[in-house]
Amino acid sequence: MALINCVVELCKPVKGTWRVVLSRWGLYVFAMIPGLFVLTAELNESVGVRPYFQELQLPLDVVDVNLLAAELFGGGTAILIFGVVVIWVLQLVWLGGATLLFSSAERQAKQRVFRPGWQYFGRYVRIAVFALIVVVAAHMGIKALFAMLSARSEVEDWAFQTSMIDLNVWRVIAMFVAMTLIGTFAFWVRIMTAADDRRDIRRLPLAVIRLFLRRPVAALLFQFSAIAAVLALQVVALVCWRQSTGGLLWPVLWAAALFFAAWVWQLRIRAALVVLRSS
Repeated sequence: MALINCVVELCKPVKGTWRVVLSRWGLYVFAMIPGLFVLTAELNESVGVRPYFQELQLPLDVVDVNLLAAELFGGGTAILIFGVVVIWVLQLVWLGGATLLFSSAERQAKQRVFRPGWQYFGRYVRIAVFALIVVVAAHMGIKALFAMLSARSEVEDWAFQTSMIDLNVWRVIAMFVAMTLIGTFAFWVRIMTAADDRRDIRRLPLAVIRLFLRRPVAALLFQFSAIAAVLALQVVALVCWRQSTGGLLWPVLWAAALFFAAWVWQLRIRAALVVLRSS
């Protein structure tokens, strides 16, 4: 009940809330629009269904991968990838600035969002490199585990449903959970870096683990669920965009889904700061 009351209280806007939400929403929209409009002409129903794709066997060989990539990675995709890189850089800056803004009532009244965040960019990139190493290690570990289970299914003659379908489903779930946990962990390291202006970030991973052990619901479960919700919203936004040729409704739903994702982001930051102050 206390957690629910806290979430309800956090949902009430404070000074600076709309600046943070609108700036995040602007990142989503303006970083993606150029690539999405160009891709509208390139990602059509013919991709991957031309005659030479009809009889392919998985895994694809090098020639087939090159043929498929030639269809997918045109100029529009290059612009989209550029937009992803831009939004990745700016969202790091945004996170640092938004954390500072919400850290005190004085800053909420007058501080800009992006400019103060640049001071944390270098440290945030180092955190991203560390997270990437952990992601690669987790991916390799999960891949090895399910390769072992697949081999065992052949030896023990498991049912097709179990050996092919269920294992693949559980592999996707395991990857999603692992990536979301790593994202939650990296988020907390960045929040602590900005909230306490930590310059030495080497001890922060242990501090985050201790926080998870002390506050498993507020620090871990809530943030994990929020990240999963944001990812789901972004998938919904992508689906809305792909349907956008049918009229005005889908573009509006696309923008609304991105706006709500931006709202969840600011909610996560404020919730994290509340947990840090009470720990």
